[in-house]
Amino acid sequence: MVDAWVLGHAHITTTEIYIAPTPDEVVAHVLAHHERQRTELAKPPASPAPGYRPEVLAALFGTSTANGESR
Repeated sequence: MVDAWVLGHAHITTTEIYIAPTPDEVVAHVLAHHERQRTELAKPPASPAPGYRPEVLAALFGTSTANGESR
């Protein structure tokens, strides 16, 4: 129970008051998480590494080919 000793508490359970988030903190963290997710989804996908042929990637992943045909 080093934490209790360092903080000067007789019982480790007393230190739990320092780790319990407030409802406002939980809401703020959830909103921040969703904003990060929204930002990531808005980014365009990374380009494939050089050397991959677009038609092969289209066949593998079901995307459209360079000329716009859907696979």
